[in-house]
Amino acid sequence: MAYVGGSPFDLKDSQFKSEQWSSWQDVANWLAIELDQALSARGGAATEIKYNWDYYEQNRMRGSNAPWPDAADLPSPLAPEYTDAVHARLLQTIFVEPVWTVEGYGPSAKHAPFVEEFHQRAQEDERLQTYLDEWMLRGLIEGVGTLEVCEAYEYRRTVNRRRVQLQLDETTGQPVMGEDAQPMLARHPETGDYVDAEDDQQPSAEVDVDQAEPVRLGPDYDVIPYLEFGMLPAHARNNKQVWGSWKRFARRIPQLKACAARGIYDADAIARLGTADESSNNTETAPHVPPPVPQEGMTAQKDLFEVRVLADFDGAGERWWCLTLHKETRTLLRGQKDDRTTRYIRWMPFPKPGSVDRGYSLIGNKLITVIEEDTARRNMTADRMALKIATPILRRQGALWDPYEQPFGPKAVIDVRDPNELVPMQGIEDVPASVMIWRQHLRDDADRLIGQNDVSLGVGTQDAQKPTATQVNATAGYAEVRMNVLIRRMQEALEELFQARHTIWLRTLKSNPHLPLQRAMVIGRDQPGIDVSQYPEDGRLTASMLEGTFWGKPRGSVESADLNRQQTNLMQMMQSLGPIMQINPAIRQVLSTVPAAKAFLEQVLRVYRWPDTQSFLGSEANDVFDVLQQQQEQQQQEQQLLSDPRMRIAMAMAGGAPPGAAPAGPMAPPPAATGQPPTGGGLVS
Repeated sequence: MAYVGGSPFDLKDSQFKSEQWSSWQDVANWLAIELDQALSARGGAATEIKYNWDYYEQNRMRGSNAPWPDAADLPSPLAPEYTDAVHARLLQTIFVEPVWTVEGYGPSAKHAPFVEEFHQRAQEDERLQTYLDEWMLRGLIEGVGTLEVCEAYEYRRTVNRRRVQLQLDETTGQPVMGEDAQPMLARHPETGDYVDAEDDQQPSAEVDVDQAEPVRLGPDYDVIPYLEFGMLPAHARNNKQVWGSWKRFARRIPQLKACAARGIYDADAIARLGTADESSNNTETAPHVPPPVPQEGMTAQKDLFEVRVLADFDGAGERWWCLTLHKETRTLLRGQKDDRTTRYIRWMPFPKPGSVDRGYSLIGNKLITVIEEDTARRNMTADRMALKIATPILRRQGALWDPYEQPFGPKAVIDVRDPNELVPMQGIEDVPASVMIWRQHLRDDADRLIGQNDVSLGVGTQDAQKPTATQVNATAGYAEVRMNVLIRRMQEALEELFQARHTIWLRTLKSNPHLPLQRAMVIGRDQPGIDVSQYPEDGRLTASMLEGTFWGKPRGSVESADLNRQQTNLMQMMQSLGPIMQINPAIRQVLSTVPAAKAFLEQVLRVYRWPDTQSFLGSEANDVFDVLQQQQEQQQQEQQLLSDPRMRIAMAMAGGAPPGAAPAGPMAPPPAATGQPPTGGGLVS
């Protein structure tokens, strides 16, 4: 919520009209109790999530349970292997270009290509892939991924050297002098910012401008761990039962004071928090991160909770409120109506029926028994192999040899009285073949659980011969069915992310009409589907072009995740187009248009992973599509003229001929000499 100015509390204590709360302090006490209950209701969730991350990070799992010193402690590699495989397939399918296919309704349809291209460029500037990457990974390991989308509001003072216009007198046109006998700089009447000189001919001066500039404009993101976010109440079965959510975060004292200066937090409440560091309070972190270092002074952090609740404080009915609480002192820093711009988008790859707080984890639930079994098998194999390779030595009591004085090793000389004083231990066998077969069975079980190989028992694995190409393709096809389920579950979350980003960018462009030009706002004229007649004169996307009804559907969510399947589908479609065009000439006409040709070529380049698309679609192709488009439009205009009888009569009376027709009358040129007599008549004399 990017508030500028105003009060951090939308209600005064005297304006409360509730039976449960009569002041903001009552709300703070109530929230502290609810948060304590929500945190205690999680039970062993922190231990379980830490256990999942231990397996993903391949940490030591045995601890003090090792059978002897230096025994094997090898966690199963199945946890990171399958997690990374699913993660890579998700990211490959979702992050295509563009990420969202935008459709507009009614008058907004003509702006849909602009909006689509803008969001594609904007998400690249925002580095959205970095956040979604962690979002997907946490969802697979922790059971739910939470992505916070809010409007960026952080400002920072910077010094930039700019060429600024001088303020000129309206009558004389001469620079206006200030009290210091120096020319005054021109400022914008609405924003109060200095006006940059457009060219060298204008009276201007180079100055160092020290001003507060936004760190980022538009959406801001944060991936919140499960241990730092929760729903209220935690036992809610569906979204209808949810009346709130909370997020735990830390802020430095200077950051809190800067927010107080902008009207977001209450300055008096911040002063009551003190200056003691609280960064070490939150110790439940996963995955393993370095322990917090104590901070002092300006680097001291405060442990805060941002809570969104559905409540009736003013007697006008329930609405969403955004509250910031310091739980230890039960101090509210903010109590404002929630504008619903900040959203927490949650993705559960494996939903748990009857719970909205957390789903099933890929490691901790789906694969945990196979992972633990494989861990036991791996340690068992390593321990037995270590015993077999380094067989213990039996030394008779009172023997002459001391292993500390005469270490055992190659070329070692060992003193003995009797050869029977030192003998190797007998009866230690090597790892049996059944353990090696056991390993393959574990991998087959994991394949079926995760869906990477649904028909592993029926195709290829039980055959003595190498599987054929048909069997491999069938196996991959059935595996993609399971993979597409995860993609469909992410589709709604990505659609909600598009709406949140679109709303934030619309607010940003409306509130900053004189925003400096950003890279995402400049859209090329050669982009597919963009109508040049609707193109802005300066090439800049404005807020008016984002207004309307738009749907952003993830492009990768509507197709198969298998690249080979996409190539096969494309080839089959190309084979079927020929017979279809012969049956219906209208389809031939549609496919012969320039937009269809450009879209078809774009799909071919994408499916076959051609790296240089600009040589085919962009300006490097010498604008061949634009030339063809102009030729088609010119031909359509000529056909319209030919089909108009009045135009043909007017041109015949003027002694001319319609476009595309041969001239009539005595000025008509003779037929070209081809060696053949003219048709329809006798010989020419």
